[in-house]
Amino acid sequence: MQLDQQLARQLMHLHSDVNKLKIEQTCNQHRKMLNDATFELEEHAEMLDLLCDVPVSSGFSLSTPLKLIGITKMNINSRRFSLC
Repeated sequence: MQLDQQLARQLMHLHSDVNKLKIEQTCNQHRKMLNDATFELEEHAEMLDLLCDVPVSSGFSLSTPLKLIGITKMNINSRRFSLC
């Protein structure tokens, strides 16, 4: 009888330890997902800042950041954007 109770306590402690490890692992996975999502949002915001906060220049000239990603002035004859 005493041995059964001792084994039952050990099993309950093991069960509790396994659940704690599962929770810890899940929290770490969620933290990593949140960090990845935060990094992607910050990166996206930086790209928007780069493309949207460019000072407007006179005429139809394009800013350097747009040229860096391959966008040039519109070709009116073909009505397409040409690549650098």
